[in-house]
Amino acid sequence: MNLNTAEIIKAAVPEAEGRNARIISQNVSDNRDPNFLSSDFPRNPPKLYITAESDEFDPVTFAEWQAEGFDVEYLPMGNGGDEYLQKLRGLKGNQTISAFETFGIIAFGDAAALCLKHYHVLDNNPDFKLRLLIAYYPTEIPDPQGRFPNNITALVHFIAGEDVGVTKQTQMVGIQGKKRTSRRTIQPGMGTGGLLQLAFPSYTYQAQAGFAEHDLDEYNMICADLAWSRSLATARRAFAQTVDLEHVWEENVQGKFFTHNLKPTMSTYTTHKSPHVTYIPTLTGGIGTEELQEFYSEYFGNPKSLKLTLISRTIGADRIVDEIHVRFKHTQEMPWILPGVPPTQKAVRILVVSIVTLRGGKLYHEHVYWDQASVLVQIGALDPNVVPEAARKIGIKKLPIVDGAAASRVLKGWDPETEGEADNELIPGWHDDEDEDEGEDEAGDKSAGKKPAGNDNAGDEIGKGKSVE
Repeated sequence: MNLNTAEIIKAAVPEAEGRNARIISQNVSDNRDPNFLSSDFPRNPPKLYITAESDEFDPVTFAEWQAEGFDVEYLPMGNGGDEYLQKLRGLKGNQTISAFETFGIIAFGDAAALCLKHYHVLDNNPDFKLRLLIAYYPTEIPDPQGRFPNNITALVHFIAGEDVGVTKQTQMVGIQGKKRTSRRTIQPGMGTGGLLQLAFPSYTYQAQAGFAEHDLDEYNMICADLAWSRSLATARRAFAQTVDLEHVWEENVQGKFFTHNLKPTMSTYTTHKSPHVTYIPTLTGGIGTEELQEFYSEYFGNPKSLKLTLISRTIGADRIVDEIHVRFKHTQEMPWILPGVPPTQKAVRILVVSIVTLRGGKLYHEHVYWDQASVLVQIGALDPNVVPEAARKIGIKKLPIVDGAAASRVLKGWDPETEGEADNELIPGWHDDEDEDEGEDEAGDKSAGKKPAGNDNAGDEIGKGKSVE
């Protein structure tokens, strides 16, 4: 059976006649599928255009995207208008090898506003070459209720409290219609980096425009890192990239804890930025490769009894989060967890959470957390029943801390009877009802078989459907 594709499209969408179109089947892979071409087929790195108002742009941002395997080029907005839109229409991907090469745009400020409005219209990406569009603090946005065309993966980073223009116009091909523009204040989401409920993925940040550009006074490290993680994850989805972050992290852990070979450990840290590691409860660690080399070679000794059990691992676009059960006998000094404390010969069990951030496939920084109060209880340095005078004055009768039981319960898994590890033993009054029930059960057992006093017709009452207290 032969199908006249042109006639089918003309009949279904008459206004699309003379325009570029394609048919995508749900059952047949297209070039968005990472397996569309053999893994041995030569590929260029994905092409990214960074665009903003100024003639030059933040070099750190360029270096970070390049380190992640992208071919980056800058496109200045110039005076904007038709001249800038013509530049956008002329953008191409890396086409020296494959006709299927696509590209992405990362736009800032006024340039972001123009890119969002332009590519929100269906026929402004006629060759389907634009795969990715990320906008930072645009001054104007398209209809918040209108999605971007399916072939474009979009993401928008907003400034909380900023006023932006909202332009509404028809997205249909050839039916542009009149534009209607209004003003809207971006409401803050839930904390820094909160999600906004728009038709296209968008987040809001408690910062100023320019927060993601390292060379500006408005640069905000926390907001910039959050936005970077989201942008990188979006870019990898758009270009069907898969990156093995787990391997480099495993090399780091093996070198630190097991093989005690620092050479492969140090090779896992990034070189284009200053890496740092912080063990948060004790503020130990190091900043830069020299300090880290010194810290791990001289201050990271661990007893032979140390055992690590990985409970869970979560892997994102640029970070890994581990939940680890750590067990050891305190037979030697351990400056990273008990600095200045001589060996106590006590057994310790704790849960440790490690959050590792990577840049360009290498470790950039690591934050490690655990319950230090639990450690001190287990080595005998802290007694929950010994309450300081200042704590007693505010009504504290027992310090709300636990020993190694918390770590043991998570390692053993959930109790199928109670579906969790929590027992609420530290909450005053939580078990009062249970104690009363147990007392009533014991009293009931003693009086079992006796006739209830003063209620000779108890059986009749129940038979009539009435309840008896």
